[in-house]
Amino acid sequence: MSHDDFEPIPGLPEKLPPGERVLWQGAPQWQRLAIEAFHVRKIAAYFLLLACWQVSSTVHDGGSWAEAIKAASWMIVLMLSALFLLLALARFSAQTTLYTITNARIVMRFGMALPLVVNIPFRIIESADWRMLARQSAEICLSLDHSDGGRLSWAHLWPHAKAWHLKHPKPMLRALADGEQVAALLAQALSNHALSQEVSSNPARPLRVRVNEAQLQTGAA
Repeated sequence: MSHDDFEPIPGLPEKLPPGERVLWQGAPQWQRLAIEAFHVRKIAAYFLLLACWQVSSTVHDGGSWAEAIKAASWMIVLMLSALFLLLALARFSAQTTLYTITNARIVMRFGMALPLVVNIPFRIIESADWRMLARQSAEICLSLDHSDGGRLSWAHLWPHAKAWHLKHPKPMLRALADGEQVAALLAQALSNHALSQEVSSNPARPLRVRVNEAQLQTGAA
């Protein structure tokens, strides 16, 4: 049984209100998620370093190369077990994740054991930073306004949150294959939303929107 069996629209817990429409939906690439969020390359390098240290220390203490390799073999077994587990988690995490951008909010549906849906209305997004991490992998990091007292839990968001920002978590759209196009679309959507809000509240107040190849940001001047 999939998430879609309970969702009127895939990735959304309920039907969209009048006037709201879906602009884009996508999911992370599990291979890139394994590298960027689950750090499989760093884990592999760590275990290989330990294995090399075990070999060198055994040889230094007078053991043969055969004894050294045998002593380090258990480290290789641990490394392969850890990598298999992390790759499985990354694949399952990507399969159960769906990002949605509408003309009013960003919706993140994720959760391997317990599905969670996080609604991020445009009105609380202070900035959105986009960067390429690989040839076909990008991420978008959201900085939110927490002045209204609403707070997201970093633990609940992970792995869809920026590392070490525990007090004020920053949600992330990770491992996007079409990150540049998504960033441009989000920039336009944020700009349109901010413009509509500015016109309705203060028609004379100008709006500044800046977009470049490194990041996208929107805000009132």
